[in-house]
Amino acid sequence: MQSTRPYRHGNLPAALLAAARQILDENGLQSVGLRETARRVGVSATAAYRHFASKDDLLASVAAEGFRELAAAMEGAARGANLLTRAGLAYIEFANRNPGLFRLMFGPLLAERAKYPALQAASLRVEGLLLRGVADLDQRTLDDNLAAMAAWGVVHGLSHLIVDGFLPASRAVSQAEEILAKIRLPRPPNPESPR
Repeated sequence: MQSTRPYRHGNLPAALLAAARQILDENGLQSVGLRETARRVGVSATAAYRHFASKDDLLASVAAEGFRELAAAMEGAARGANLLTRAGLAYIEFANRNPGLFRLMFGPLLAERAKYPALQAASLRVEGLLLRGVADLDQRTLDDNLAAMAAWGVVHGLSHLIVDGFLPASRAVSQAEEILAKIRLPRPPNPESPR
């Protein structure tokens, strides 16, 4: 679908990101490219390449935007009691509303996030929220924190089951809430207590 209004002066990178997300939602990841994105915005591919060096650079920027939105949703939900459950439900709801973006965010680019500083920072913010949601508020990284990894595994797994259609979207959030309410995360050993 061609843009109904050609791009005129303004924030071209933001317009390209919005167009890439629209393509992602409509046709999936394989359809997103710099040329198609530029065409949707109404500019030349050369103009798009001035802002994004490659398709992966564009996709990493879209994924970073998604992680920032996910972090904001989790932070907004994580007020009061049951921090982990509420943040987990926000994570699941985000995946349910943004299946194409969710798949992109947790796809192959995430493994290469060190190449993309904005993606690295945005994904680490989500990891930090997951760490904050578990009972042991020590400073271990996500990889070293079994309780946080278990919580993320449950939330992320439920999100994928919803996005992939294994859990009906109409009941996904209520089912996820029931499941999360039943989870009891292991407490880390107290280093001050005798063994």
